[in-house]
Amino acid sequence: MPQITSFSPETWQQLEEVVRDILSECGMDAQRNVSLSLPRGGVDVDVLATETVDGITHRTICECKNWNASVPRSVVHAFRTVMIETGVNTGCVISRNGFQTGALEAADATNIKLFTFDEFQNFYFLKWFKRQIWELEDYLDGFHEYYEPPPFGKPGYEKLQSDDQRQAYDSVWEKYHFAGLILPQFSPYLNIIGQLNVPTLPLNFSEIDRFKIRVPQEIREASAHRELFAALKSYGREGLEELRSVNPNIS
Repeated sequence: MPQITSFSPETWQQLEEVVRDILSECGMDAQRNVSLSLPRGGVDVDVLATETVDGITHRTICECKNWNASVPRSVVHAFRTVMIETGVNTGCVISRNGFQTGALEAADATNIKLFTFDEFQNFYFLKWFKRQIWELEDYLDGFHEYYEPPPFGKPGYEKLQSDDQRQAYDSVWEKYHFAGLILPQFSPYLNIIGQLNVPTLPLNFSEIDRFKIRVPQEIREASAHRELFAALKSYGREGLEELRSVNPNIS
């Protein structure tokens, strides 16, 4: 199954943080350690995520259990009471070591979802992916037109005045050409035309390798999309800045 991140939280703080971050990257307003009012007092929840779509607000609370033992029925019962009294729409319990049979039975036919961390990632993956490919597109705006295969990928090249300038341009272009070949498969416009496909990671570079195109090792070895996208953003931004530095004709 596709992974959002290869990061494996080791502490309860890390588990809460990565759950919050993933929900935030899905487009939600996600916060840690939020106090909510109850009819008789209040309660602190590990993560609260709020999303408004077409004027309708949906709230999700998450309980993160980085325990060595599996979560028992009593935790689910207490969590269900919190959900009822706070009026949230959905509840998630994310457990490092799964759930006892009684907990699974207690959550059955409710709006409580019980996840391991891997299951949590899988549940939110497509929502996360669709949001993040737009983030990638916006962050690297213009990259595709600079690094497309010839004759389209070298804007301003014909205006260079010397062989040294052209050599410098070619050197930068060849250094970052790999990103121009990888990014199209993550285009958000594929989703618009109904052709969205989630590439399997690590990516297959057999075709690129045929042409002896340099690909950084961290891109080759990326096994989760969050780390792959972060690397592509970094290399893509470097590629744009370096290309502009050797060709003042590029805006």
